[in-house]
Amino acid sequence: MIPDPVRPRGRVVDAKGERSSRRNRCVAFVWVALSSLLLAGTALPPLFGSPSGQSNADLTAPQGTENEGEMMRLQRILEEQGMAVSSPSPGVKLGGYVDSAFEMNFVNAPSFNQVPRFAAPTAAGGSRLARGYPLLPMRLADDGIPGGGFNLNQLKLWSEKELTAENRWDAGFRMDLMLGQDAALGVPDFLSGAGSSSSTGMGFNTSEVFLEQAYVQFQIPIGDRKLEVHVGKFAAPIGLEVLERPANFNMTYGLFFNNVEPFVLVGTQFIFRVDDCWTVRGGVTDGGFNVGRSGYPFFGMVNNSISGLSSFLLTFNLDYVSADKSFVNTYGMLYGPHGTNPPGFGTSPGMENGAYYPGAYANGDIVPGPYNSPGTYMEFNDYGIWTPSFVYRRRLQLAYELIGGFYNNAVAPAGITGLSPATETALGIFPLFPYSSGYGGPTNWMGAGIYQIYRFNPLVSLALREQWLQASGNSYLEGMIAPTNIYSATMTLRFDLADNFMVRMEARMDWGDNMMNYYAPANGIPPADVGLAGNGLVGTSSGPFFFSGLEAAYTF
Repeated sequence: MIPDPVRPRGRVVDAKGERSSRRNRCVAFVWVALSSLLLAGTALPPLFGSPSGQSNADLTAPQGTENEGEMMRLQRILEEQGMAVSSPSPGVKLGGYVDSAFEMNFVNAPSFNQVPRFAAPTAAGGSRLARGYPLLPMRLADDGIPGGGFNLNQLKLWSEKELTAENRWDAGFRMDLMLGQDAALGVPDFLSGAGSSSSTGMGFNTSEVFLEQAYVQFQIPIGDRKLEVHVGKFAAPIGLEVLERPANFNMTYGLFFNNVEPFVLVGTQFIFRVDDCWTVRGGVTDGGFNVGRSGYPFFGMVNNSISGLSSFLLTFNLDYVSADKSFVNTYGMLYGPHGTNPPGFGTSPGMENGAYYPGAYANGDIVPGPYNSPGTYMEFNDYGIWTPSFVYRRRLQLAYELIGGFYNNAVAPAGITGLSPATETALGIFPLFPYSSGYGGPTNWMGAGIYQIYRFNPLVSLALREQWLQASGNSYLEGMIAPTNIYSATMTLRFDLADNFMVRMEARMDWGDNMMNYYAPANGIPPADVGLAGNGLVGTSSGPFFFSGLEAAYTF
C-alpha cells in the first residue's frame, strides 16, 4: 500500500495492530498458568498430610483470601530468587520490521579493480601516481557503496505506551532501536576514536546499534484541549522523509534527508492541537545533530558549546490537515542562535597570495568540522501531500518539498593550528597558517523536490521523485567541493504482496557540479593522523551516476 500521507515522524504503523493485544493475552495466560501450578504444588502437601502428619489447612477459611495471600507469597519468593514475573501491561505495544536489499552503484568500484589513477600530493610537496577511491557524498553512505552487493538495511524494534485519547492527565513512553547498516547513521554515538584529536566518528562496523528514539511522553489537559510533551531523544521534526525506509515513498533517501536535515535531536517537544485541522509544535533541543549528547565527537571532546557559547536549537512546526483529509502540509523551522555542533562546515575555495586553493571540505550534518564558529543558524522546510479526490479511487498522490537555510559563521584565519606547514602543503586543502585576512564566510543552501505516486491496484504502485539541491561556496554538504548544484531523479516500483510484506525495485540517477570525489591519502601522511574529510582529494566527477536496487521489507 502507498504510505499514509499523515505519517508521524519516527514511527512505523503496525500493519497488524491486533497482534499486540493477542500477545498481551498470551503473556497473561502464561502468568496465570504459572501461578496456578505453583499454587497447586504448594497446596497439595496439606491435602495429603504434612511431613509431621499434621494438617495446617483451615478448610473453613474463605478460599479466595487464602489464594490471594498465597499468590503474594509466591510472588515474593520469585522476586527474592531473581525470578520476578511482572504482570502484563496491555497498554504497551511492541513491533518492528526487517528491511534488506540488493544495491548496485555503477561507479569505479575498488572490488572490480577499476579504480582510476590520479596525481596525488606527497609530503615533500611533489606528486605521485596513486589510485583514487570514489565517494558519492550526495547519497547516504549505505546507498552509495561503489559496486554492488546485498545489504541488511535495518532491523527495527519499537515499544510504546501510547497516550489516551481522552482529555485527561496521562503518561507513556516511546523507544526505537535500530540495528544493521543504516544504524551507522548514529555513528556520533559510537565510541570511535574517542579522545583523539583526529576523531571523526566514522566507524566501519556494519552492524551498529542505534538508539533512534527514547522519550517520555505525557499530556496535560487544557480546557477542552490537551498539550502533549515529549522529553528525551526523538526524530527531528523537519522534512518529508523519515529514517524508516519502508515509510518513505522511495527506497533510497533523497538529497535533502541525507545532506541538510538532522535525523534525531535530544531535548523537549510540545504538541498542541488547535482544532481538527491545525496543530502547533515547538521545542528546545541540544545543538547537536543525531547524537545522544550535543557535540560528540567534536575532536574527541563532549560539549554543548561553540567557542564557549551554548549551542541550542529551537524548533517550530505548523501542521495543517484539510477537513476531507485530502491535503496535508507541514512547515518546519530550526533556529540556533549560536550555531550548531555538528554540522561541520568547510571553507570557501579561492585565491590567497596569488595561489588557488580548493578549500577545506565540509564534514556534513553527522560529523562536526574544525571550522564551526558561533553564528546564527536557521533552516526552513515546507512540504505538502495532496490526494486528488477526482482521481479514480484516489489512486494518485502528489507531493512537494522546499528547503532553505543559512549559517552566518566566519571561519577564523588560523584553520587547524595543529597541522604543520609541511602537512598543510602536502594535503593542499587550505592555505598555510596564518593568513591575517582569513577565509570562508557565510553558508547558505536551498532546494526543491516533487513527488508523484500512482497506485495501479492494491498490488502495484509507482513512485517518482525529482530533487534539486544548491549550496554556496562555504558549504556543509558532506565531502562536496562547493559551490555546487546537484540533481537527482528516482523511479520506484512497489509490490504489496501482503499486508505486512513489501518489495520495491528502484532506479536512480544523480548528476551535478563536482558531486563525486576521488581520494588517495597523501604519501607518508596516514589519514588517521589528520582526520579531515578532504584528505587526499585527487579528482572529481560531475556524473551522471546510476543506481539500481531491490528491497524487501517485512513488518511484524
